[in-house]
Amino acid sequence: MAYQARKRERFEEILELVDKKGNIVHSIRVQLDPDDIVIKLNRKYNALTRALANSKELQRKELSNTELEKSFEKLGRAVTDLFEAVFGKEDADTIVQFYDNRYIEMTQEVIPFITQCVIPRCAEINKRNQKLTLGKYTRNKRTFFGCR
Repeated sequence: MAYQARKRERFEEILELVDKKGNIVHSIRVQLDPDDIVIKLNRKYNALTRALANSKELQRKELSNTELEKSFEKLGRAVTDLFEAVFGKEDADTIVQFYDNRYIEMTQEVIPFITQCVIPRCAEINKRNQKLTLGKYTRNKRTFFGCR
């Protein structure tokens, strides 16, 4: 009997960019590969959180406009980096162009997609993959991944 190795099902979510009239302008497919996206996503999301906290802290202090501009520029780069980690460079550029570089509006609209759709779905897929992997190993049969 031959051992069969199978490709796993691919998961994806779709982000639709809608204009003011309600017309779908762009549909962006996000491939949810927990092995790939989770590591990149964690790093970029943490960098965004730090940049946001830093910019809020600098706003409270009385600083020059150039220092605030640098802080907001760093925040904008962190948002763009996060989008590139999730959507890829080309689709991230599409999103930035769609919002005409209005980072606040873009962040308010797109970050919830990442935090409420992409991250929970990746966690769900990761748990499913762990169960499948652990299900192939049982101490009673002394098998590991289907081998005896």
